[in-house]
Amino acid sequence: MNSNTIVFGNGKGGVGKTSICANVAGMSAQSGWKVLAVDLDPQGNLGSDLGYKQAGRSDEGEGLLQAIVTSSPLQPLQGVRPNLDVICGGRSTTDLLAVLTNRRSVDPSAVGDIAKVLAPLSESYDLVVIDSPPAGGVAVDAALAAASHLVIPVKFDEGSIDGLELMARQFGAVRQIINPNLKLLGVVLFDFSTQGKVIRHEVRKQLVDELGDAAPVMKSIIRRAERAAYDMRRSGILAHEYRVQADEDAKVSIAERIRKSRAGEATHISTAATGLAEDYAKLVTEILLSLGDLPAQIR
Repeated sequence: MNSNTIVFGNGKGGVGKTSICANVAGMSAQSGWKVLAVDLDPQGNLGSDLGYKQAGRSDEGEGLLQAIVTSSPLQPLQGVRPNLDVICGGRSTTDLLAVLTNRRSVDPSAVGDIAKVLAPLSESYDLVVIDSPPAGGVAVDAALAAASHLVIPVKFDEGSIDGLELMARQFGAVRQIINPNLKLLGVVLFDFSTQGKVIRHEVRKQLVDELGDAAPVMKSIIRRAERAAYDMRRSGILAHEYRVQADEDAKVSIAERIRKSRAGEATHISTAATGLAEDYAKLVTEILLSLGDLPAQIR
């Protein structure tokens, strides 16, 4: 197992797992880490965030399914970004999870099958990030069995915090039975208003009270930016790439804006682009510094 393997998980959907996973992968790769991203969600949204799904490059999880079923070598999708390769998820991931569920009913250790097929590949990377689906189950167990660290994103709602508690229980069970080296790296506050300082403080305090010293609540917070999130997923770009678009848009003259508007070509870049990119940069820095095993080129 790669000692820098992070799974992003929460028992509830819509809390930022995929967005955070994609941006951690992309920003780490940009900074010089060789990164492998693994999508274990049948929805395959990691492909939308990174743009390879829109480009028709996703195998919808077929490669990982065949590696598990036939023991064929696992081949990542290469060059999604410089230094970033991907094991895709999607429609075939549903079949994969059915296979793992059936195997586990006979042999509980089968939950480690994904870790086994990833192991020969993952050691070639400085960082492996895994996007897990919500609602627990065999996919999350398999992700935790393959990981060295868990990061739990949460939003400000009871369902999200309930999902955190579910994830913490699943983490404890996997660590006790399957992967004793698994560590809880931290909790990330996602989609919080930049104006809601009191709410952020209350949520952070609640999490600290509930978790105790089990896991730190990370200092970095990802702000609410609905327009930016929509634009980024639709276009398959990450926060730092969206910021570049915003910087370029700011240079457009009034005359050119009028021309584009009349031609129906007007763009609407979120004013939160810069702040959102900085939020993710701070989070990525915090996460990578929390890892003990840094690649040689970063030390």
